[in-house]
Amino acid sequence: MTNLVIESIGYIAILTGFFAITKKDMGKFRLWHLISSFFYIIYGAMLNSVPLVIAGIVFCIIHVYHLIKMYDSNKGPKLKT
Repeated sequence: MTNLVIESIGYIAILTGFFAITKKDMGKFRLWHLISSFFYIIYGAMLNSVPLVIAGIVFCIIHVYHLIKMYDSNKGPKLKT
């Protein structure tokens, strides 16, 4: 892949991470940070960076776990608009 594509994916990961921290609602934060972590996994794989991939996977697991807990509660989804 070209450096432009790899760097673009890295920038997308950064931007979605920044967007995530602007969210006051924890559900939206976790969803956007999950998306950011997914892009970091792709970016790390393209760079052959094992620590970046491992960190992305761990963040994904944590966010998926908490999002499932939020949706499984009797209160329903907690994603506010």
